[in-house]
Amino acid sequence: MMASVKEHYDKLLAEHYTWMCGDYDTKVRENIDLFQRAGLTPRSSGRALDLGCGPGFQCVALAKLGFEVVGIDLCASLLEELRGRSEGLAVDGVQGDMLDHEIYSGRGPFEVAVCMGDTLTHLPTVDGVMALLENVYRNLEPGGTLVLAFRDLTKELQGTERIIPVRTDEDKLMAAFLEYEETHVRVHDMIFLRGDSGWILKKSAYRKLRLGAGQVRAFLEKKGFVPAPPQLQEGFSVIVAQK
Repeated sequence: MMASVKEHYDKLLAEHYTWMCGDYDTKVRENIDLFQRAGLTPRSSGRALDLGCGPGFQCVALAKLGFEVVGIDLCASLLEELRGRSEGLAVDGVQGDMLDHEIYSGRGPFEVAVCMGDTLTHLPTVDGVMALLENVYRNLEPGGTLVLAFRDLTKELQGTERIIPVRTDEDKLMAAFLEYEETHVRVHDMIFLRGDSGWILKKSAYRKLRLGAGQVRAFLEKKGFVPAPPQLQEGFSVIVAQK
C-alpha cells in the first residue's frame, strides 16, 4: 500500500531527511547563493513564506538574508528541527497543509514565497498545483517573487536505472526504486541501518506527481506570474517568477 506524504515522512523519511540531503550548513549556503542570484533582498515588507519548509534549508537562508520567514510543513519532527536550527532568527515554523492558505494569509502579504526541495511534486494532483499557485499569487505583494524547485519526473527511467542510490556511509545507506504511472511516480524509499546483529531495513512507499518544467512554467503564466526560463541545479528544475 502507498503511504500518504505525511505518513511517509512520519514513518520513515523525517528521521533521516537532513542526513539524506547532506551537510545542513552547506545546504543553507547553497540556498543563500541561489536567492542572491535571483535578486532576493528585503525591499518592502521583508516577509517571506516557505511552503513545505522541512528542517529549514530555505527558511534559514531567507532569514540570514534579512527576511522575516513563515515556514509551513506537515511534519512535526522536521518543524522541531527547524526551530532548533533557526534559534535567534526571524523564523516561525507552523504545522499544516500548504494548500490551506488560511494558515498564512493573515500573515501576509509576502514579498517572497518559495516552494522547494521537491515539495511541489508532493501535491496529489495538477489541480492542487494550480490551487497552490493561485493562493500564493493572491498572498504576494505586487512585484513579489516566487521561487519553485522540483524534480522533473516526466522522463521515464527504464530497467535498473529506476534504482536510485541516494546516500551511503558506514552505518547507513539509502536507495529508492521508482515505478512509473501515467500521472505519478511510485517512490519506494529503502534505508538500511547497521545494527548489532547485522543490517536492518526500513522502507516505505508514496507517490510523487509527474511535473515537467515547461508545464509548470505554463501553469505560472496562467495564474498571472511572469516566470523566467527554468534553470537546472543539482537535478532540480528551478523557476523564478514575478507577480
